[in-house]
Amino acid sequence: MQIGELIFIGFCSLAAINAAFFAGYIWFKRDRNTYASSLLSMFLIITAYRIAQMLLHDLQDDFDIGINLKTFFFFVPTFPLVGPFLFLYIKSVSTKDFKFRRNHLFHLLPFLSVLILDLINRKNFPLSPDNPTLYLTYCIEISVILIQFLMYIIVSFIYARRVLQQDTSEKLPKDNVYPDYIRSIVILISFILIIYAMYCVQTYFRIYFPTRVIEALYYSLLSYWILYVELNNQKITTVNKFTSRYKSSALSSGDALKYKAVILEYVGKNEIYKDQNITLGKFSKSLSLTPHLVSQVINEQLSCNFNDFINSYRVEEAKKMLGNPGMKNITVASIAYDSGFNTLSAFNTAFKKFTGLTPTQFRAR
Repeated sequence: MQIGELIFIGFCSLAAINAAFFAGYIWFKRDRNTYASSLLSMFLIITAYRIAQMLLHDLQDDFDIGINLKTFFFFVPTFPLVGPFLFLYIKSVSTKDFKFRRNHLFHLLPFLSVLILDLINRKNFPLSPDNPTLYLTYCIEISVILIQFLMYIIVSFIYARRVLQQDTSEKLPKDNVYPDYIRSIVILISFILIIYAMYCVQTYFRIYFPTRVIEALYYSLLSYWILYVELNNQKITTVNKFTSRYKSSALSSGDALKYKAVILEYVGKNEIYKDQNITLGKFSKSLSLTPHLVSQVINEQLSCNFNDFINSYRVEEAKKMLGNPGMKNITVASIAYDSGFNTLSAFNTAFKKFTGLTPTQFRAR
């Protein structure tokens, strides 16, 4: 075994361990939206499983493992699960009060059908082209899975685009919903569809692609990316925090929408975000409302806390000034103070949170 192969095995093995560990971490941390956390945990388990499957499949000839892995692993078809998990995950993290319903189980029917079919034909694995009937059956099976996967990707893209449009129309960066993150997830999972399509082509035309190596490498990179995003800004475990702290409140949804309109109109007209000393109490007093009520409306209707609500306006104001060619000689610090921030560090932190860029990077673009 060459050095390159050993490095590849180590890289992928570490990714599988990372995915399995992170799946457990998210599972036990699911104190908010348990549905989304459960789906993400199961997807990470699939990631770890597929990496291990690909590695052991290729290594069984190099090591005396004592298990017919080619038969053992193909009994658990994971591809029919990826599409449903993707769609339900992005829907659960972008929908307030999203709950599990029995009709969601219908998304698992393709997986169960393929699993039963594989178990029926378990004695015939691996399939050989010498048996035309079984081989044709297998080609039809993987074609159905490919179409099912493609349909979920298309639906997920449409849904992610709708979420992005809604977020843009609100013009309020959300603390708990990251449209760019949701879109990125859909794009990344789309590459798994391409990998599966390579498997299909390989089966149809009986040609060779290093598909198992590509899949193991891609799942490994995806695992590391998820870990990086979590360690960098905790978007993975905070993206689904929709649980309200005001369950006992008597505020109706109709009244909440009215107060939301009042709050947004007042902020837009009076630009109170430019006041560096603005507080929840001060703002509530100007509206003749209680701080508790204002906090509840902002949290439940705008999915963010008061500080992020105010900072979102400040960042939008700063973006206008940074993008104005006539203000290119104005320092970033001056723009920060003019936008309502009282320190440069607070400005940099908030700006990076809402835009993903530093003020300097944004101005350069």
